[in-house]
Amino acid sequence: MPDSTKKPDILFISGSPRSRTCVALIDLLEQGAKSAGAKTQRFLLSKKHILPCTGCEGCMETGICVQANKTQSGHLLDDYLELKATLERVDAIAIVAPLYFAGPPSQLKALYDRFQPYWVKRYVLGEQPAPKRPAQLFVVGGSPGDAHGYAPLAGITKSAVAVAGFNLEKVNNFVGFLAKSDAPVLPDEDDWGHFTHSQIAHIRRETVKQTAFVQRAVGAGGAYTRYIIKKQQQADQLAATEQTAQEHAEKVVDIPPASAPDLPVLPDIPDTPSPSPDSAA
Repeated sequence: MPDSTKKPDILFISGSPRSRTCVALIDLLEQGAKSAGAKTQRFLLSKKHILPCTGCEGCMETGICVQANKTQSGHLLDDYLELKATLERVDAIAIVAPLYFAGPPSQLKALYDRFQPYWVKRYVLGEQPAPKRPAQLFVVGGSPGDAHGYAPLAGITKSAVAVAGFNLEKVNNFVGFLAKSDAPVLPDEDDWGHFTHSQIAHIRRETVKQTAFVQRAVGAGGAYTRYIIKKQQQADQLAATEQTAQEHAEKVVDIPPASAPDLPVLPDIPDTPSPSPDSAA
């Protein structure tokens, strides 16, 4: 039977080359996720190395990336195999990415391009995929954001994670969110004389906005976890129903059809000549 008590395992991926805003948002998302009962882990591209896809097509016959097994002095050249093993084990992923000209940073795009072997396994080698697991994207960037939006980032992410076995189900706009070290702090009233009224008003608005971002991030992590748990419960109920139906089918015994009762044999009825017209008259 499926284990409904299993804690959902969520992988948080930071797509930024820096360990600042994206990591700060992951801290808050993890806080909410853990409070809702999730196990979490993270893969930070600011601390990991992913070689780019070279288009060598070495994966076309085996579904295995040639780059993944490259070594130097006995050590792997990048961290792709670590990520791959985690991707194939977790229940869901959350990608936190900054906007770079409406798209992903080069480090995140390099990671997405390395998902090509998943595509090969599905569409070249014909392997049947497992049911897709949930994925969410959290977009960060300087306010007010890119004038061209973030549709390219969302589209590229949806395409890449789909071949890796995930369905991008929600895109969360956190453009304007700042790490605590970058967020403005309202000065003490004794120091207000060093600022204009408009400056104080601006700082006040920014602190309120950042407080709202923090609350929303923690809430989003918890909501995502509850959603995953609900999906797991639905899958468990479906599996239990199918198992019960299978067990019932195995217990059914073929019963031979009942034979029809013999009908009584009727006596022969002698032929009676029809009356002639004359006698009828």
